[in-house]
Amino acid sequence: MKTAVKQRAGVCGMICCLGAALALGAALSACAEDGVKQRPRSGSGQAAQEDPEDVFNPGPGASSGPPPVDAGGLCGNQVHQVEIAEAPNIYFVLDASGSMLSAASPSATRYDRVREAAVDLVRNLGPLINVGAAVFPLDATSEAPCRPGGEVFPVTPGDPFSGGQEQRSTTSRFRSATRVAPLGGTPTAATLRALTPRLVELPGKTIVVLATDGGPNCNSSAKCGAEECIANIEQQCPEENCCAPLGLSGPGGCLDRDDTVGAIARLAASGIEVYVVGIPGSEFYGDVLDEMALAGGAAQFVSPFYFKVDDLDTLGNVLSRIASIVVSCEFDLVDPPPEDGQTNVYLDAELVPYDPENGWRWKSPAVVELLGDACQKLKSGRVGQVQIVSGCPTEVAR
Repeated sequence: MKTAVKQRAGVCGMICCLGAALALGAALSACAEDGVKQRPRSGSGQAAQEDPEDVFNPGPGASSGPPPVDAGGLCGNQVHQVEIAEAPNIYFVLDASGSMLSAASPSATRYDRVREAAVDLVRNLGPLINVGAAVFPLDATSEAPCRPGGEVFPVTPGDPFSGGQEQRSTTSRFRSATRVAPLGGTPTAATLRALTPRLVELPGKTIVVLATDGGPNCNSSAKCGAEECIANIEQQCPEENCCAPLGLSGPGGCLDRDDTVGAIARLAASGIEVYVVGIPGSEFYGDVLDEMALAGGAAQFVSPFYFKVDDLDTLGNVLSRIASIVVSCEFDLVDPPPEDGQTNVYLDAELVPYDPENGWRWKSPAVVELLGDACQKLKSGRVGQVQIVSGCPTEVAR
């Protein structure tokens, strides 16, 4: 599905304003009578309200950004229709087992830090992505610690974060939905099996980001020796084999390697890549996390094949790197410029020169593609506005 953003002819020039927080979903509104272009607020159909952050007016004599609308027709007299391709779906599957309550800092648990990094990614990438989330286990109790996980936030378009609208934003709702109290085991395989039908039905490109601090377990049918028993692996077993049928952990404490790798492989076979992220606490399980990553079709080139996070301060960078793999730097212009050599691209009102290495190019007569440094800046979440403007001579890199 694609989102159409329409603008009618006026004196603004061809301006494709793609919103705040990597804006791909909003467009510049019609020119105001006083010559100021106003950006519509993003949100779920809410009426726009004037806010200083929503007004773009570089003013006469500005050295960067598109010329003001009263600049003698410098930017032409036609505003074109723009169609934005669907953003990829990034679906978080977050470990909420009891071990995620371990302190990661004086004021935050492991789960707090993982959730915080995921929320930051959603905020920074805005409409460049759609986002969903599940946690595992879900609704676990002391009596039932191995309940499968489930979805807590359905896949939703990201929306630009803007002042005064946080409570209506995808970021805020994602933050609220993922606020859970970690408890129980790590039923990774059962959770992925339960999520698979929903995930394979999603339109467009979908990836799963699976973040965990330990090895999968909770398979009551498993059998294992001490070498595959989690309590033994973590040197917390007072017995020879805590996963023996009458042992302290029982069969549910066995490392559920084969079923988890199989569940991930089935997702990958359906075209859904699984990125496996191991945070502190998962060091004992590097071999199984490597197997999971290889099965998911998104392994790193060298071992560790999963995304190993030794310091949770770096988790945000790891998530950004994963997201950048699927975020696109292409912009479709439904109604291409009528004249060659009269188009410019701006990131946050700063000119991006035409440059096939670190600027932009025409990928086709109707598609603009950012390249190199410009593309990386967009994918990093450091861009609040993209503008593609026709009516002025193209600035070429020197």
